[in-house]
Amino acid sequence: MTANRRTPGTHWRQRPLRFAQDSETLRRLLAALNRHHAEEPCRQVPVRPVGPVHPVDSAAISRTVTEALAFQLPLPERAWVDMTALKLRGHLQLLLSEFDGDADAPPARTLHGDAYRLLALCDSFDATAPFLHAYELMRALAETTRSFADLHEERQQAQAAKESDE
Repeated sequence: MTANRRTPGTHWRQRPLRFAQDSETLRRLLAALNRHHAEEPCRQVPVRPVGPVHPVDSAAISRTVTEALAFQLPLPERAWVDMTALKLRGHLQLLLSEFDGDADAPPARTLHGDAYRLLALCDSFDATAPFLHAYELMRALAETTRSFADLHEERQQAQAAKESDE
């Protein structure tokens, strides 16, 4: 028996996470979640504070974008690049949901197009893609996320100023 075999899982090949995309699997997962929640005993739900609730965590987005755009020598490991790209993808999708249908200005329309193209490109990337391509995709996601976060902050400030005037 080799030394690696003594520790469970060390001889296993590392595989990237894959999320289900076919409708049958998603339907089965949703049904299992519904069954799980139906079987749980009733728990007391915490009360949310009254007032505006902002689901966008600007500090987390800013921290992730700063880490992704920081100049690093030597280049980071592939696992870190993939995990950071996954975080940025989630942040970008959240910001896109905030701006969905609100692309009146030409810069916002351009950003929407860039964001959707990058997200579509993320779907085709896997562990076999070259490292530098994954690194550049991560940086492009970070730049687009930063632009959307700036737009979100400007929008929040404009709404706050509008509410204070009333």
